[in-house]
Amino acid sequence: MKILAACLTALLGVSVVGCSSMSPTVDGKTHVYSLKQQCPTLLEMNVGQTLELSLPENPTTGYIWQVAQPQHILKVEEIYQQDQVKSSQPMVGAGGEKIFRFIALQPGEEWIHVKHSRAWEQNPVDEWRCRVRVS
Repeated sequence: MKILAACLTALLGVSVVGCSSMSPTVDGKTHVYSLKQQCPTLLEMNVGQTLELSLPENPTTGYIWQVAQPQHILKVEEIYQQDQVKSSQPMVGAGGEKIFRFIALQPGEEWIHVKHSRAWEQNPVDEWRCRVRVS
């Protein structure tokens, strides 16, 4: 019985450590997420680190991803990459991917909130949020 209790305690300890650790990074500085990945409850970052968020987008439909509120401690870069189609020329109406890069500039805490909507509509069709603390 004591062995079972010790094993359960060790397992619980490992799972708690996993919850508090930072997200996987590509290069030790960049936290990478997509629409299907939820941000942890609180993402801890250091000044100089980057959060990169990749989202499917087709701006020809009128639906675009945009940052919902201004950022104060994070610099935002937006890049759109059209999907590669069989021809080497870009095609009108082809979808792609919007990439947001949020670069931590100074210590503090902030919410990242991006929404997918058309400019003239009030309610977004999709959203992604992440609470970030920069040290």
